[in-house]
Amino acid sequence: MNALLDKTKEHCTQLLLQSRCNELSFHNTQHTKEVFAAVKKIGFYSNLNKEELEIVLLAALFHDTGNIDCFNGHEDVSAHKASEYLTQIGFDPQKTEKVVKCILATKMPQTPTNILEQVICDADLSHLGKENFISKNKLLREEWSEHLKMCFSNKEWVKLNIDFLECHRYFTAYGKKELQPQKERNLKILKQQFAEIY
Repeated sequence: MNALLDKTKEHCTQLLLQSRCNELSFHNTQHTKEVFAAVKKIGFYSNLNKEELEIVLLAALFHDTGNIDCFNGHEDVSAHKASEYLTQIGFDPQKTEKVVKCILATKMPQTPTNILEQVICDADLSHLGKENFISKNKLLREEWSEHLKMCFSNKEWVKLNIDFLECHRYFTAYGKKELQPQKERNLKILKQQFAEIY
């Protein structure tokens, strides 16, 4: 990792640790670390060059910092925080704009327009295609209940997630090959859970 990424990682980690994000079950420093690692993996697989990978990794570090201030529309706030920080340290303005666009592409529904944006979108939702999806999902449910006051019955929660997984798609070759198969298995588990509730 280069000096810029090291410095930015420390900056973003401190932002998250010193805010309400430290109390969030899902959107915390651990999630940022996981998305950062997923960007590296998907970025290498997608043959991003060093400069492109740096842009997406910077976006990964900032992508959820907006949760410090708000939950709804946090991507816009995250993008602003990234732009402000990168401008302040003298980062190339054209690259900064690409970082901002990568962050904004993670808004739901995801709308990536190029490979850099596709990489961060797939990294942000890579947990959908992991074996620990069900346990990760419990953390998200806890967060929504505690911080957004959004409470669901078991049936409602499972149905919400079935609908989300059915509508979601991966954009990169890595996502389609490496994440999609487990996502389909996770969807099957959810459907079994739904059938067992009633």
